[in-house]
Amino acid sequence: MSARIGESGRVEKGKGLDVGTAFIYSAERERGKIVYHRQRDAFFDIEQGDFTKRMLDKVSVNYVQKDETLYVIGDEAIEFANIFNKEYRRPLACGVISPREKEALPMIELIIQSLIGAPRLKGEIVYYSVPGAPLDAGFDVVYHEKVIKGILERAGYAAKPINEAMAIVFSELGGENFTGLAISFGAGMVNVCLSFMSVPIITFSLSKGGDWIDQQAAVAVGETASRVCAIKENEFELSASDQTTSIKKALSIYYDNLIDYVLARIKKEMERSDKMPRLKKPITLIVAGGTSLPKGFVERFSKQLWKLRFPIAIGEIRPASHPLQSVVRGALIAAITDGEKEVERGKKAVEFIEQAKEVGKIPIAV
Repeated sequence: MSARIGESGRVEKGKGLDVGTAFIYSAERERGKIVYHRQRDAFFDIEQGDFTKRMLDKVSVNYVQKDETLYVIGDEAIEFANIFNKEYRRPLACGVISPREKEALPMIELIIQSLIGAPRLKGEIVYYSVPGAPLDAGFDVVYHEKVIKGILERAGYAAKPINEAMAIVFSELGGENFTGLAISFGAGMVNVCLSFMSVPIITFSLSKGGDWIDQQAAVAVGETASRVCAIKENEFELSASDQTTSIKKALSIYYDNLIDYVLARIKKEMERSDKMPRLKKPITLIVAGGTSLPKGFVERFSKQLWKLRFPIAIGEIRPASHPLQSVVRGALIAAITDGEKEVERGKKAVEFIEQAKEVGKIPIAV
């Protein structure tokens, strides 16, 4: 297998993977620049027919066939769901592989393989995101973590997990010596990490996220969650003083509810933790994830945070420089750093062997 070579002549190995409920991102470095790839984590099933299949091929819709069913994958799945006024399906729910979706495993493997491709070197390192242990749900993340690891290892990678919010710390808080509070507002979950000098002090997840907002708003106004999600992603602004439709009003209400819930749980975990560092100055707080994208989110979040008495001083509150890519960017940074350490360890091993040859301390096979 040939490996890609950067401008410096070095192999640019190491990849990042963000396994999100709504989107899956991969990242790699090519010629000194980070290249991102994205696929929506969704599929929609339609009955197979020769005419239907020809039409999908004609307009280049991404789909797979299984038995007598065609599965439209990615962004087109939502389009089909809205056309037919039905819900699309997801292999992940609440941040982990869905136990209720019988097609979850083959679909998630297909999406990941289509994004990340083959390793550029044998055993290339890939760091993949995993959620923290959920505080408010009766499941763990072990099964999810091991399944994703297996998918990547079967593809030929050396796969290593990284906490989702900790990846944001690596991506966004380098200027603060990797000290701060990172909150990832995803579709299935909200992930939290308080880090001090790159050491995670508190990490956890909450089982409410963008999907919860969509579902609650949909129930409130009698719409499908797919329709609500489409409006949230394309039209909705939290900064609007007067929400003009019932869907937007419902979205605004449930955004407030989610923010209050997240802040209250963070405060509670900090207050009862015996690991809290004694900091000399306020820390930076980073918000990221697709659920944080509506205009006005940071302002709404900040307003609600200042009402609380946090056990730790918060200074700047800012959005991630790349809200959708910050997790996968942090995972890539971890992979590249890990790879560089491997190279350094290899150099030291070679040096040791060469020195041992000279002094005759160990036998060297020729």
